[in-house]
Amino acid sequence: MTEEQLLAAGIPDAARVAAAAAASAGWLAAVPPEAVLDGLARAADPAGALHGLARLLAAAQPALAPDEVGALLRVLGGSPALASALATEGTAWPDAFRPTLHEERRDAEAHRRALDALGVAGPLPREALQSRLRLYCRREQVRIGGRDLLGLATVDQTVRELSALADAVIGAALACTRARLAQEWGGDPPFAFVVLGMGKLGGLELNYSSDVDLIYVYERDGELADGRTVREFFVRVAEEVTRALAEVTTDGFCFRVDLRLRPGGGEGPLTLSLPALLSYYEALGQTWERAVWLKARPVAGDVGLGETIGAELMPFVYRRFLDYGMLEDLKDMKRRVDASLRDARARERNVKLGRGGIRGVEFWVQAQQLIHGGKDLRLRERNTLAALATLAEAGYVAPAQAGALADAYRFLRDVEHKLQIAQQRQTQVIPSDPEELRRLVRRLGFLGPDGETEFWRRHAEHTGVVEATFAALFHGAEEERRRDERPELATLMDSLDREEVALWQLGQLGFSDLEAVYRDLRLMRDGPPYAPALPRRRQALSALAPSLVADIAGSAAPDRALHHMASFITTVGARTSYLHLLLENPGIRRLLVRLFATSEFLSNFFLRHPELLDSLVRADLVQVTRTRDDLARELSARMGAAQDFESELDILRRFRTEEFLRIGVHDIQGELRPPGVSAQLSTLADVCLAQALGLAWRDVTHRLGLPPDPPTEGLAVVAMGKLGGAELNYHSDLDLIFVYDAGDAAWWRDRIAPHEFFTRVAQRTISVLQTPTREGVAYRIDTRLRPSGNQGPLVSSLESFEAYHRTSAQLWERQALIKARPVEGPAALRARLEKTITRFVYGRGLDRAGVAEVRRMRERIAAERTEADGQHVNIKTGRGGLVDVEFVVQMLQLEHGHHESRVRVRSTRRALMALEASGRLAAEGARALREGYDFLRALEGRLRIERDQPVEALDTEPEALRGVARRLGYTGSDDAVVAALRADHERHRNDIQAAYNRAFAAALAAARDPVR
Repeated sequence: MTEEQLLAAGIPDAARVAAAAAASAGWLAAVPPEAVLDGLARAADPAGALHGLARLLAAAQPALAPDEVGALLRVLGGSPALASALATEGTAWPDAFRPTLHEERRDAEAHRRALDALGVAGPLPREALQSRLRLYCRREQVRIGGRDLLGLATVDQTVRELSALADAVIGAALACTRARLAQEWGGDPPFAFVVLGMGKLGGLELNYSSDVDLIYVYERDGELADGRTVREFFVRVAEEVTRALAEVTTDGFCFRVDLRLRPGGGEGPLTLSLPALLSYYEALGQTWERAVWLKARPVAGDVGLGETIGAELMPFVYRRFLDYGMLEDLKDMKRRVDASLRDARARERNVKLGRGGIRGVEFWVQAQQLIHGGKDLRLRERNTLAALATLAEAGYVAPAQAGALADAYRFLRDVEHKLQIAQQRQTQVIPSDPEELRRLVRRLGFLGPDGETEFWRRHAEHTGVVEATFAALFHGAEEERRRDERPELATLMDSLDREEVALWQLGQLGFSDLEAVYRDLRLMRDGPPYAPALPRRRQALSALAPSLVADIAGSAAPDRALHHMASFITTVGARTSYLHLLLENPGIRRLLVRLFATSEFLSNFFLRHPELLDSLVRADLVQVTRTRDDLARELSARMGAAQDFESELDILRRFRTEEFLRIGVHDIQGELRPPGVSAQLSTLADVCLAQALGLAWRDVTHRLGLPPDPPTEGLAVVAMGKLGGAELNYHSDLDLIFVYDAGDAAWWRDRIAPHEFFTRVAQRTISVLQTPTREGVAYRIDTRLRPSGNQGPLVSSLESFEAYHRTSAQLWERQALIKARPVEGPAALRARLEKTITRFVYGRGLDRAGVAEVRRMRERIAAERTEADGQHVNIKTGRGGLVDVEFVVQMLQLEHGHHESRVRVRSTRRALMALEASGRLAAEGARALREGYDFLRALEGRLRIERDQPVEALDTEPEALRGVARRLGYTGSDDAVVAALRADHERHRNDIQAAYNRAFAAALAAARDPVR
């Protein structure tokens, strides 16, 4: 192999490489030159690869395939440590190397079987145990490290493989050690003992040179027959397991062991009993220890004991309420890490602890878990990348940001691996020596003359992402507070003790009712007399107050916003973590202020559910619309974390209220128009209804001892009214009908009557939705539109449903079924119901008597909802209101739907467009009805969300309408916008009445007399 050939292949330092090749020239001559050149060209240190090869060939010269030779050179040139490990194998080195190419991976169970085959079982003497474990570890590190260097395994796979190896080796060390000590002590105490993996081992993300962080725990204290104690026995077990893993022998060591994460750190007992462990964390546990236990996992010994420990410590690790208060502790931890890297160059080159390093990603992820994991069980992931993915799926971080952090983490972990695999040393510092840096860069796959430039570009890109994300969480709020600081507000809370000074300040800020605002601020600072604010809460509020009051003073309705904020802060009481959230998240604080200033509905909603504040930080709040599939996936994922039926009910309700919040926020911000609000609310109801039916079906079949899928056609749920038309508003009940098809009658015999079974499922579905729990109710259910109304059975068989509507149903029931929409149940049953409903509603037209009856029904509604005067008007049921539009549309659908299938739509607005397009409604009338309907629905929505008004009315008080008018787009003075709103309402009201009268007059004139 000549120097010219090496240069042509792009191999650096060709002269040195050619000299190194001389020792192996004979063996290499039998290998195709292109395989050798390719292997050397892709090796981090080509000359080092050839020196390593010469050492191996001195022991054995096997015949290797060309691809094996190329791979061998890359491994030898990539890691002197792996080259030495192969050389230690002597003549067996080919057998130790071949699994690198031909065995993909081993999980912990496969390692256990391999260790058993190696004789690592039973009460082995210490020396034999150590020797066999080290032999196995050495060979596995060659296989795992080789695959990593060759690009045959991803970073994710490599860390899992190393963790699985550690699990199996620790398990074998414990089993053999305990068996040997039981012989020496004359018996094995009948108590459980567990080895808990912490840190990277617990998270299944071990490095090549990682310590394994362990905690040893035994079940309980006691005395043995010979007078010695259980504690003494398990201390010996812990000591011997540690030696088996970490003691350096002539064969090396398996894993370094770090026991400093145990209670008391390096000064604490080597092993503790379960009661002592729990007592320590209950009394002395700190924030850094909570972060440590995020990754805790039983890796050896009694898994049941390990799971018990994890369950017992969950309340310590994950606080039930939003936990932003611990950010200060995490900041302090990070400051100490930064302080340990005094050299600026070290901060840039340390891929773990330096700027934008691995620890930054881990701190950020752990902070999110500690903040939100108490409420959201999905976030309780040990693995960093899995936790990142879950945070994105659960909406706490935008998917793009989570993806960028995951890419950065993988890149930095890969750099860390390639640093450590060279000599198997614990290092995370990118070398400054040019030759060592060149080898690292090539080891990472950056080949060619521009390799170093590209490496540093990628390094800067990834560390920049991490640094920016970390800074935004831990320092962004501080910087923004300093930037927006208003000196005159710094002492506002203190000046409350001097009323005159405080009132003057509040007047300068633009508040109106100064006495009321002063009382609200006092309440916010001091708390109510029966629950005065604690010092920690007052301290948090003092830090928050300047920016909070500034935001409130700049809102659309400062007095109202402050009043609601005072109520909110008083409601949350001692939960200072909520105050920390507002302090650390300026965007969330401003959104909450805007909500309190503009929406009585959402304000009252928040005051009933203050715990929803943490939902505002979810990234999916920025999604203006969400699909049914998206909502269903998230709800199912949350349900998967439920522990029992009651927690399932709570999860369903919390999901519904969080989504209500998302929709409401986008509504008040003008990002959802009224049709979009109705569509999103209806989609949410569909998803919750589907989940409720599934829970009910499972619960009833379980209680009755029936199989989960009885041989039946099933139960269908038919949505009626606003849900049927996908036109829900914030206060809508769900109008439902339940219809079943029992299927095989013989199957039910001697079990339960089908009607009773399906009645129970329907009742349970209603209960799932409307039974109050600590999270409130999901929906109120109305079943009065079922056949025979309240007097009829809750569920109907398909046959009885068809028979009733064929023989007994009245016109109003036919009209109600226009909006009927089968939303749940087997597809075949829903399809049959669709045909039945369509046949009943549109199987015939509407004669003159029918048109007159529809009009009488409308007049009766107006009479029952008597209007007090011309100004206090119900915009829904009053004359010229929404019901007028709906009755015109439904009358025309009944009249013409028999011959005109395109008018058979459930949505009122779409039906108007279809009636106009088909020529069944004149363009002028259609326009008047459509514009009036859109105006009234928008007004209805604004009245609901901004004033939380119980009826759809326009009050005579102009002040109450100013905000509504402005949110609807009216501009000008306060009096002008109210006057314009009322004028438009009157105009639309008159236009609707006129169109209503024309439509019914025309229908009566055109309709035939009933057939006698």
